[in-house]
Amino acid sequence: MDPEAWPFSFDDPRGEVFTDFQADLDRGDPLQRLELFCLAGDPTTSILRATDIGITEESIRIVHLRTRLEDYERIGFEFPVGDTVEMVEAFVGIVNDECGGVHGRRLDLQLVEVTALGGGGVDIDTLRSAACLEATDDLEAVLVLDLTGIQGSAPLCIAGTEKTPLITTEPQSSDDLRTARGRLLTTAVAGDTQLELAARSAEARGVLTGMTIAVIVSDTPGQSEAVSAGLLETMDDLGYDVQVHPIGCEGTTSCWVGLEAAVARMIDDGTTVVFPVLNAVSLPRLITEMLRQGMPRPAFIQTGLNGQSDDLAAAQVLAYGGADAAAYYDGAFIVDAADTGTWRLPRAAEQGFPDPFSQMCNREHARVTGRPIADPTDPASAVYATVADACALVRIAVRVLRDAGVNPRRSDVNWVLYRLDAVDIPGMLPTSSARRKNDLPDVVRILEYQYPCRFGRGAGATDGAPGGCIVPTGEWQEFR
Repeated sequence: MDPEAWPFSFDDPRGEVFTDFQADLDRGDPLQRLELFCLAGDPTTSILRATDIGITEESIRIVHLRTRLEDYERIGFEFPVGDTVEMVEAFVGIVNDECGGVHGRRLDLQLVEVTALGGGGVDIDTLRSAACLEATDDLEAVLVLDLTGIQGSAPLCIAGTEKTPLITTEPQSSDDLRTARGRLLTTAVAGDTQLELAARSAEARGVLTGMTIAVIVSDTPGQSEAVSAGLLETMDDLGYDVQVHPIGCEGTTSCWVGLEAAVARMIDDGTTVVFPVLNAVSLPRLITEMLRQGMPRPAFIQTGLNGQSDDLAAAQVLAYGGADAAAYYDGAFIVDAADTGTWRLPRAAEQGFPDPFSQMCNREHARVTGRPIADPTDPASAVYATVADACALVRIAVRVLRDAGVNPRRSDVNWVLYRLDAVDIPGMLPTSSARRKNDLPDVVRILEYQYPCRFGRGAGATDGAPGGCIVPTGEWQEFR
């Protein structure tokens, strides 16, 4: 494809907010094209110097911090997101080998891994903190990329060092984003903002009126803070009383301590609406315990926290608890900046699926790896979406490093990230980033979990049984 023949605009079919955002993007920028991941810029005429830790005359060191999602298979869960190490390496390779690096410097990509589980006498948050220190102190990264959603205290362990920014796909709390002072950037809506929007959307639809409401929240660092700031304050503002039931994780990611008692209390209270702020391997245990104790089916209200707006997370309910658990979870009300299930809708193209950015990312990944392009409509795989996430993280990182100057110091990199303007993310959602605003999406929509899926193929389907799915049920709404 001739780069010069590519149009410098994209006419988004999803309405004014989307078209206005696209009109503001400079598609002539070598790092904002839609036909290639990047184009080589003009060679620098400056002498490259070693300017700071991690920045030499020849390279800039970045770290890919990977959570080993395959560890979940040991406790019976699967998250087929593809080879995330290869994905990040592929896009970094394009930068180094085809686009001239960053002002002539190569990206020195290093890998740090951490278990997804914890246990064995070592707290999961301790292991995550050790990974943080390896990336920031041992490897002295200039930037850290997190594609697999690290939680707990690790994000602030990295971004709170005042020297190493973190770019992540994981929702962060607004308080942590402020504390990091621009060194923490997420491609997701802030966790407390998601919970506030979910509560207000449910109220607007009459889901909360006359109901007895409970929140189930794990003791994972950051989760209870997001619940307090985003959900409880909002519910108080709306005039609702809420019962909070904390669940212990015992230093792991499988949270169940106090679960039986929490369900018993909800039954005694006559709970009819539940906000389950639990991760993808803990939610199924909650639902099966509700069924075991005979709790009348409540309305579930979810967000993108813990990946619960994703088909793969929702599929764990069916895989762990079977058809009864999936039917119990049917109708879950979800609010997030996710385009999950858009492909299932009639006239999906009018809903922006598949978006040109994600198509480009997957095409480029296939070109340099030799792998076939993943099927974006495969409900049993998140490979297509994960490739697009990796593409977005690396391109944001390269833009930040480029815009920091020919001979930047680490403080210059931090400052550019702090003031980053609009960028592409999967789904090509309107984004913004500025001082005190470091969660990128500016829109959300309402989605629903269905079992059985009433829009074609569902996740977890077998020859003899249907699968479940998440589908959009509302229009995109701007919330900034």
